Amino acid sequence: MGSIPYPILSDFYPHGRMSIDYGVFNEETGVPKRAIVIIDKEGIVRFSETYKSAMDLNPDDILAEVKKL
Repeated sequence: MGSIPYPILSDFYPHGRMSIDYGVFNEETGVPKRAIVIIDKEGIVRFSETYKSAMDLNPDDILAEVKKL
């Protein structure tokens, strides 16, 4: 897969901590909702959206949000 030039976040340990902080943890299922959060260099959330499935996610829309930074 190679390296990517930007950081990504995985919510593995402690279980659910980041998804709870970002308000996307599903207490009923014990797993986070599918979500994309775009944070700028100053640490400000500029975009946040949850999705029911991967099919609902539109990569062009996400790219448009990234280009706004």
